[in-house]
Amino acid sequence: MIVNNVNPMANVYTSNALVSSRYASAAIGARNIQKRDELSLSREAQSFSEILQKLRGEPEVRQDKVAEFEQKISSGTYHIESENIAASLLLSRF
Repeated sequence: MIVNNVNPMANVYTSNALVSSRYASAAIGARNIQKRDELSLSREAQSFSEILQKLRGEPEVRQDKVAEFEQKISSGTYHIESENIAASLLLSRF
């Protein structure tokens, strides 16, 4: 078997190897670059965060209101009209 033109084929393989090594070194260099993640909040998000922090600082139960209703119930002065109860039940049901 006679093989002709081996040299041009060897050049193709050599040039492909050089190109691939350049891409490999570029990829390694890209991995070594330190990138930082950034987060930028909108003005609305910052405002929401501030309001949320204030709300978290507030107690969940308003003890002054609880004490007021406890006093009204124990003294017998707390009355709810039956129409209001019925309306609330219907609104929550339908």
